Amino acid sequence: MKLKCEEELNYQMSSLFHGVLMELLPKEYADYLHLSQLHPYTQHLEYKEKNWYWVVCCLNKETTKTIIQDTLWNTEKIEIKKRDMEIFIGQKKYDEVSYRELMEEFYEKDANRYIQLHFISPTAFKQQGKYVFYPDLRCIFQSLMNKYDVAVQEETMLDRDTLDQLCDAAQVIRYDLKSTSFPMEGIKIPAFIGKITIKMNGTQTMVNFANMLFRFGEYAGVGIKTAIGMGYIKMTEERGRK
Repeated sequence: MKLKCEEELNYQMSSLFHGVLMELLPKEYADYLHLSQLHPYTQHLEYKEKNWYWVVCCLNKETTKTIIQDTLWNTEKIEIKKRDMEIFIGQKKYDEVSYRELMEEFYEKDANRYIQLHFISPTAFKQQGKYVFYPDLRCIFQSLMNKYDVAVQEETMLDRDTLDQLCDAAQVIRYDLKSTSFPMEGIKIPAFIGKITIKMNGTQTMVNFANMLFRFGEYAGVGIKTAIGMGYIKMTEERGRK
């Protein structure tokens, strides 16, 4: 959704947009989402081509219908009461990728062994009550597999053996990272942004599986607080490498 606002926007305001979304949704459904530990949706602010966009991704049919079709598609203006801001929603665009398409990519293509990930919004993980604010591969794969299981409830992807195989096959060979923080309710969550390049060793099946997970991650996000704007990633293949 393309945004128009007289005041300046920034990516750190995505938590405020999350609050707006909860106010727009039916109360019962908003309460259900609050109680859910792994949310079947993500949202973030993105700046490109000199314009700000509010990007909302839904991971199952129910969430897509309630959040996008029944609520946001008919919304032309939102208010952020804490900042006394009025924001108009102009152009809307909707894209859909089916799980079948993801699976076809996994089964039918020989994916690239070199994967470049761009962590666009602040990203972090949590282990044993502590924040992990660097791209730990086990945390990344475990987060993506957990989110996939929430989205596709008919099957379970996360298991210890597969996770171990992914971690053994993956190696970070290049990085360009920066530590940062994400403000939320008076606190600052330590996080990172930037790019890493991962080389996948092992079988082509494992390479394809990792690529499919990261492609899913472009919609699901990775790490903690993806519902309020953290963990937005984009995947790009390095040129000239197969």
